[in-house]
Amino acid sequence: MLIRSASGLRGIVEDDFNSGIIDQYIASFILTQKITHCVIGRDGRQSGREISQWVIDSLIKYGVNVDNCDLATTPTMQLMTEKEQYDGGIVITASHNPSEYNGLKFLQKDGTFLSPDQCNTLFVSVDNQDTLNEAEVTGKVSVYNSANEEHITKVLSAKCIEPDTIRSKKFKVVIDAVNGGGSTILPQLCSDLGCDVITINCDGDGNFNRVAEPLAENLQDLEKKVLEVGADIGFATDPDGDRLSIVSNKGRAIGEEYTLVLSVMNFYRFLTFYDDKKGSISYGELGERQRAFNFPFKRGAVTNLSTSQMIDDFLAIYSISSNRTKIGEAHVVENMKESNIWIGGEGNGGVILKEVHLGRDSLVAAAMVLNLLSSVEKSINEIIAEIPEYVFVKDKITLNDTKDFDFDNLATLFDCDEINRDDGIKFSWSKKWIHIRKSNTEPIIRIFSEAKTESEVNDLIQTLKDYLK
Repeated sequence: MLIRSASGLRGIVEDDFNSGIIDQYIASFILTQKITHCVIGRDGRQSGREISQWVIDSLIKYGVNVDNCDLATTPTMQLMTEKEQYDGGIVITASHNPSEYNGLKFLQKDGTFLSPDQCNTLFVSVDNQDTLNEAEVTGKVSVYNSANEEHITKVLSAKCIEPDTIRSKKFKVVIDAVNGGGSTILPQLCSDLGCDVITINCDGDGNFNRVAEPLAENLQDLEKKVLEVGADIGFATDPDGDRLSIVSNKGRAIGEEYTLVLSVMNFYRFLTFYDDKKGSISYGELGERQRAFNFPFKRGAVTNLSTSQMIDDFLAIYSISSNRTKIGEAHVVENMKESNIWIGGEGNGGVILKEVHLGRDSLVAAAMVLNLLSSVEKSINEIIAEIPEYVFVKDKITLNDTKDFDFDNLATLFDCDEINRDDGIKFSWSKKWIHIRKSNTEPIIRIFSEAKTESEVNDLIQTLKDYLK
């Protein structure tokens, strides 16, 4: 089955993802986005080279000029699309899906993913079998060799990242890029920051030597290597390099939820919300410092409804809060634009820093975490120990048909402090919550829950499941 979602499409290669299907989507992408010049790149999957050629063949057949970045991360492609003012971009990737899958992510000219409405227009065009005549003059293909270097330069120019300070620490870093798009660029970034870099699964050959998604339970080899070499930190990405997970200096995968929290901590530490010697900074002083650093943004962070409460606990220290959106990068980005908030992301290890570009970026996250380490004179394990700890659980219920699932029937299930209906239904208390929503890609109901203890989380989830029996 071909999976269609706001980030594009995915399918098993040859079975439901082949050259004919790709041509249909490319034609509709050109028609709906008015594409004349396009940039493309791929993650490390073994099918990527062949599919890249299918994509190129379709684009040039319709007269589109193509710049090919070859092996690249999704955030690299997002940045290049915006920076070089292409009409659009295409990333050949199936994100965290298994290696037998591949897919296409479609980018609009500002480097962000197509909006839900734009995706719908594209899919309707495909379903209507809209046709596009072949061009009298085929498009030209060029190789784009400098994308990685340009991406690294942009990340290191961010105001909340101080490369020289990081370089002075000479951190030892282990990187696991699951042989995907980040295999070259993430080690290069860390090397440019003066780190002693040790790599595993960074050949870029698409051999997934671990489960592709960088969840804590999939990072045993990285944990072992960090302990073996005495590293200060370990970084793991998904195949297309938009998500980052962290292994502490004690060889423990700390979970994706911490990546965004640590990045937000670095962002606001740079603005000196808090000074170890002076204590809390007044809003008046903060305003002066903002103006001095030319940071014209609204204070806060943007994330989705299912991201850990840890970020709110940190922001509350400074009497600010997060904006919560529906699940999905597009919703977070839209809110960041509307609210003029410069930092956001999702609890899956995705960090967005508006100053660099409006997309989840493992390079941004890695640089921000290293910057935090260099500024606080503490190990990553010591920093984590100071963050209020929660138990976070993801679960699901498989249903034959989710179309008629009525969230209104759940409204009285819990006696809670707050109910949010923006995306499914979320019940919240001061230190715990449960969020229930339909999957966009599978016939399942997803469950996310968080509390201070495992028993509290389990009780919330079991109450829901018992009700639905």
